[in-house]
Amino acid sequence: MHSYLKSVILLTAVLLTAHSVFSQSAASGIMIRGDVLKPGSLSVDDLKRQFAKDIQTVKLAIGEDKQQKTAVGVPLLTLIKAAELKTEKTPKHYDLSFIVIVEASDAYRAFFSLAELMPKNGQPQVWLVWEVDGKPLSGKEAPLRLVSTDRGADRSIYGVVSMTLVDGIKLANQLASGK
Repeated sequence: MHSYLKSVILLTAVLLTAHSVFSQSAASGIMIRGDVLKPGSLSVDDLKRQFAKDIQTVKLAIGEDKQQKTAVGVPLLTLIKAAELKTEKTPKHYDLSFIVIVEASDAYRAFFSLAELMPKNGQPQVWLVWEVDGKPLSGKEAPLRLVSTDRGADRSIYGVVSMTLVDGIKLANQLASGK
């Protein structure tokens, strides 16, 4: 029984440490991973620095009251392009087969096809923001929030911590072959 108790205490310590490390990294920015050439983690300050020319202010009807608010951030597509997708030369428009999974700190996820994130009439429709109405996000909304100008609330996420890019063709081929 004594060794069992030691094991439980050790496991608890490991889990608490892992949770603490995840929480600290989650609180600081976004992890980008998957079928990309440039995976990594970006803090809000990194986003502001690296994508300074892409930062925009956008008017959004967000929240339960659907009031018009002003948000500051970058198009999600900007981060996707910077991550550099691992694509093949064929078939044509290979990159449009990618699946984008955005995850929040509470494990809620929103899924997009890359094709639906492409700009319509020159305007990106899905944003990763860090400020609303002149104030940095805080609490459950921090560090980042995913918002959309033309999709439902089920695709908006508080507390974004990661984005995973999945090669849909490779995944489909794996599923078809049973691997």
